[in-house]
Amino acid sequence: MRTRTCPDNPFGPTRAGYAFEKVARRNGPHLDFGCFQAEFLNALSRVAPARRLVGVDANGQAIQTARQRFPHLELIHASNPLPLPYEDETFESITLLDVLEHVADQIALLNELRRTLRDDGVLIVTVPRQYPLSFLDLGNLKFRFPRLHRRFYLLRHTREEYERRYVSNPDGLIGDVSAEKAWHEHFTEQHLAEILARAGLEVVEFDGSAFFTRAINPAALLLNRVGVMRRLLQRLAAADARRFASMNLFCTARKKPPA
Repeated sequence: MRTRTCPDNPFGPTRAGYAFEKVARRNGPHLDFGCFQAEFLNALSRVAPARRLVGVDANGQAIQTARQRFPHLELIHASNPLPLPYEDETFESITLLDVLEHVADQIALLNELRRTLRDDGVLIVTVPRQYPLSFLDLGNLKFRFPRLHRRFYLLRHTREEYERRYVSNPDGLIGDVSAEKAWHEHFTEQHLAEILARAGLEVVEFDGSAFFTRAINPAALLLNRVGVMRRLLQRLAAADARRFASMNLFCTARKKPPA
């Protein structure tokens, strides 16, 4: 990752670390769309306790957990979050961290985020990048090889948990991907810029992180219980994230100025 992280950044060279650098020192209201368990918002709250911090997610269990852990945050569970329940130009900054690739109607989502973003605000988008090792994305295992994925999942979880998460998810998801989408998409810079432009947004900069972590992740799953190997693979992944910018695609965008 080319962007340097400050000492108070708890996330390092990751998508959350990139976003933290871009929004942590702003003062206005912030929205984290697809906040999951709100770890990112909680980190922002430690930097600016008085700042309004809003999180929205389609995963009801994740929001319930986040509310218990971080009662000071404004968290909303919305299986159908559009339109957002906020006035035009409510937020000074918005983060969309590895969410767009899970969404079926990407333009509708970006249009709504643009509506709620202030004219001088920033939108931070992170997605998986399309590159030579994209085929190793474990997020698509459930779609490419559903039987193998089911067997692997049942090694650590119950049949009921599998059914709820992947078959009859009450939030309209297959795992963490929209059932309508049913694919964990990867993006090039050009493709992401085109989607943003269609929603009236323009790219300020691109960045990214990692290259070999796509290959490291399967090994980490297999060797997770071997402490020495787990720590070694974690160090390799951290070094990979700092050195390269190919696996993950990070983008800062803003509203297009009036013609």
